[in-house]
Amino acid sequence: MERLFMSSIRRKVTPLNGQWHITYDPQRRGEALGYEKGPEPEGDPVYVPSCWDLQFGRYDYKGVAWYSRSFVTETPGGCRLTFHAVSGQADVFLDGKKLGSHYGSYTKFRFDLPDLPAGEHRLVVKVDNEINDRDTLPLRFVDWFVWGGIYREVELEHFPSLSIDRIHIRPKWDGDQVSDVTFCAQVKNWTRREIQDVFFLESDSFDKETLTAVIPAGAEQEIRFVLNDFRPLLWDTEHPHLYTFRIGCSTDDLYERTGFRKIETQKDKLLLNGKEIFIKGINRHNDHPELGYAVPPSLIHRDMQILKDLGVNAIRGSHYPNDPVVLDYCDQMGFLFWEELAFWNHPADALASPRLEQRALRMAREMIERDGNHPSIVIWGIQNESKSSAPEGKALFSKLAAEMRRLDDSRLISFASACGKNDICFDLLDIICWNMYPGWYDDDKPLDDLEERFSIKLKDIRDWLIQNGQNKPFLVTEFGAGALLGETTFESGRRWTENYQQKLLENGIRGILRSQVVQGFFIWQFCDGRTASLSRISIGRPRCFNNKGLVNEYRMPKLAYYTVRELLHQIPSFRQGKGPGQKNKTKGKSGGKK
Repeated sequence: MERLFMSSIRRKVTPLNGQWHITYDPQRRGEALGYEKGPEPEGDPVYVPSCWDLQFGRYDYKGVAWYSRSFVTETPGGCRLTFHAVSGQADVFLDGKKLGSHYGSYTKFRFDLPDLPAGEHRLVVKVDNEINDRDTLPLRFVDWFVWGGIYREVELEHFPSLSIDRIHIRPKWDGDQVSDVTFCAQVKNWTRREIQDVFFLESDSFDKETLTAVIPAGAEQEIRFVLNDFRPLLWDTEHPHLYTFRIGCSTDDLYERTGFRKIETQKDKLLLNGKEIFIKGINRHNDHPELGYAVPPSLIHRDMQILKDLGVNAIRGSHYPNDPVVLDYCDQMGFLFWEELAFWNHPADALASPRLEQRALRMAREMIERDGNHPSIVIWGIQNESKSSAPEGKALFSKLAAEMRRLDDSRLISFASACGKNDICFDLLDIICWNMYPGWYDDDKPLDDLEERFSIKLKDIRDWLIQNGQNKPFLVTEFGAGALLGETTFESGRRWTENYQQKLLENGIRGILRSQVVQGFFIWQFCDGRTASLSRISIGRPRCFNNKGLVNEYRMPKLAYYTVRELLHQIPSFRQGKGPGQKNKTKGKSGGKK
């Protein structure tokens, strides 16, 4: 998969992108007709990666489509077939036999093929992006566009003997400085014989380390390096120091890039490397009206440049695991990132579904396993605006919070609540996060006194939280107003105008700062985005877009962009207190290996 750093120099990878064949199957008859076995059914050419909604005449298609293509392997042996994202349910067939299935539109999945013969092979993928009211992530009535198809890369990796996989990097902290760093990697033996090999860890920050291990035939085994007395420069929003590491053996290698930082809370304070930080954030969907989810790195980079100009220091990846390239840019440009599961406005009866629970727990594991080395990620988000006031919500979110902490205790856990003072799940969280829309949904009063009203409301919420034993950092995670680009007026009180949005956001930000009880905010949102045209959500959404972006869907700025930029650049990221503890890097020594 395309990343912002080299992935490997020894591994042979065959990209399976390019032209595939697609057959739409609205009647779901494909399996009965043997589509997985061939020959090709009638259909159309389609480019992978892409979203099928952008095929002519297929806008907002929900249902089943069959993808197929052929590829050739020159030599037999072990291979791994990886799909980096397929929107919906994917059932994968190779040469007429089912390899397996995967549910979840935003994380990668793969199939190991220990003895793939040489020659031509036919790959078929049945994709189903149907969403319902019961157990899908997200549900049918959702305020963004749920695109369909194979929209990220497909790869075939070749392994003659050993492979390196799943590198996890975890620091040990001594106060606000790193003392030791542990590197764990999974090694797989693809052969039928035992293999002894020399494994290495290298970086330009320390001398090369090696260890010898024996991997049984057909087995998967963990290897571990521990760097003692390693003192890296710390990563933060102003100094995003990164380190690239390589773990390898005689036949394979894998690079990983990370930074080292500590995120924690201290009563109602949010600390980054021991220093109090104020969140100046924005919500961003990773899509584009002409590309869907298949946003190329060049456009992602452009978005990040705009956000750096805007002056934000944090991005919330609304409302699903994002493209790893987004996270790579956040790592190297110094943005904090909030990554969350694809829950949106799930009611109590849906939250009680055992199938939904199973899907959500799997998505959480896949998200954390894939993205756990990104220093920019400081919050794992459980859900957005679902029924956290109901016992069904408490039961499910308790399990998700526990699983997230089990997998990764180096980050904070939260969700964005819309249940207000009826929420019964705040005790599960490290940060209290509240979505509110004064001047838009929450009230229809004039904007002239919004700053004062918002400030008073926030102080009231803070007092209520403390009274209920929730003396934790408090963030406003959504607020904003819709505006149509070019719709301006001499009167600032008319909704859907750029003037109204400009004034609401200015007064809203000033009200948050005036309250002095909030540790930060996330504006809704970066750019206008499509909503499902057949959803009830689209009623009241001009153009079937959520039009609350500071820029429109093509990244053209509205008046509010310039006002918000001026305000954000006046707000310091770090407040008075202990410094971030930047020190010169030193050589690390390895110890405790096994």
